[in-house]
Amino acid sequence: MINSQQLVTHALKSIKEITVDQLAQLTQKPHLHLIDIREASEIADGVIPGSYWISRGLLEFKILSLIEQLNWHENDEIYITCRSGNRSALAAVSLLQMGFKNPVSVAGGFNAWRDSGFEIAQEIKNI
Repeated sequence: MINSQQLVTHALKSIKEITVDQLAQLTQKPHLHLIDIREASEIADGVIPGSYWISRGLLEFKILSLIEQLNWHENDEIYITCRSGNRSALAAVSLLQMGFKNPVSVAGGFNAWRDSGFEIAQEIKNI
């Protein structure tokens, strides 16, 4: 058996990961595909501007509906953020398994974003 941190470490070997500094540069793009997978109680702390919200427990069940509604494509880079970067790494692996070509985990998650002093929004786009 492996513990959760070992599972995350293994996940990071098979996915793409970017820093919050890299994400901040991408937020200047008009059509950033950014999903926040934190729980509702965590969203109350604020969000990265432009994020869509699907809790981690529902990601696999709602992601296809989201990409259909927004005209996203399975080959698009889809950036995933959570509180610290662990759940987003696991979620990226899950999206790879579902056939998405470019899921990207945001290292450090919302905490790293906030701690870096980047803008925080209070409203999130919900599907």
